[in-house]
Amino acid sequence: MSNRSLDDFAGGPDDDDDAVESVSDDSVESVSDDTVESVPDDTETEADRDALDTLATYRWTPDGTACPVCGDTVQKRWLDGEQYVCHDCKDW
Repeated sequence: MSNRSLDDFAGGPDDDDDAVESVSDDSVESVSDDTVESVPDDTETEADRDALDTLATYRWTPDGTACPVCGDTVQKRWLDGEQYVCHDCKDW
């Protein structure tokens, strides 16, 4: 089996425009403009919320790095509170 590019599977600009089905106006649901927006918490900034959403719970360093709790050089560290610690120091 040969390797194929992802472009072979993805729809792109060469797709037929005629293949797209038209949608009648009757089948489209209307969306109300009266939606309630969430109010951000004043104690958090947007950057803080973004950082929490993208925070990794595990890190791997090929050359190893010191665990901040015990000082051992390890490749794998897990998030424990606000720091990344080795397996033995992680509060599972």
